[in-house]
Amino acid sequence: MKAPRRRAVPHETIPSVNLLSPWAFDALTARRLQERFAVAAVVLVMLLGAGWAVQHLRTGHAERLLADEQKTTARLATRTKELAPVRTYVSSVLAQKQVAQEAMKDEVYLSRVMSALESATPTGAKVESITVKVTPPVEGGDANAAAAAGGTGDAGESTCPGPDPFHTRVLVGCVTLTGSAKSRDSVGRMVRNLGSDRLFVEPFISTTTTAEGDDVTFTGSVGLSTKTFSRRYADMDALLAKGTR
Repeated sequence: MKAPRRRAVPHETIPSVNLLSPWAFDALTARRLQERFAVAAVVLVMLLGAGWAVQHLRTGHAERLLADEQKTTARLATRTKELAPVRTYVSSVLAQKQVAQEAMKDEVYLSRVMSALESATPTGAKVESITVKVTPPVEGGDANAAAAAGGTGDAGESTCPGPDPFHTRVLVGCVTLTGSAKSRDSVGRMVRNLGSDRLFVEPFISTTTTAEGDDVTFTGSVGLSTKTFSRRYADMDALLAKGTR
């Protein structure tokens, strides 16, 4: 069974009449604008308030940090003032250490020289007397100043005579010695032994005398090289640390 068909009923358009005057619409538009401005103002005030609160918190935190740092600075200043005598003492110790290091930089191990001289003396020879004169070279290599100080420079006259007076070497001292030997060969071996030791420079036997049936007596000299410097005061910190163990 078919449903009955509905008939479309035409609607009549009802005419509308605007009874409001134009100024009423203007008032409504102005009111909407005012509401929008009010909302924007409220949002702006809220944003400004939030920004002020954050800035206030940051400022308070910075002020607390500043107060803590000022307290720390005052405490450190007081501590530094209390430690001023210690700093003065340390400076005095450093100055004395420098003086000691400068004064002892040319220290020569005479015991090492004596031991090396004894080792260089061959069987059949003996050293009867020695004289050691330590004369460190003058800084700068000035031959005249070195000679005036009793040492040797790169050139010039040496107070410790060597086999070649025209080619002297830098010495830090001179050992003059006298002795006797069974033969001249023993004296020659002693000179060779001294020349092969790094502590000695330019061994030289100036005179040898002998009588028939007697031993050979000799006089001579040998220079001391820079190897005789102990160098133990070159590093004062290490030396002091070793002494405190």
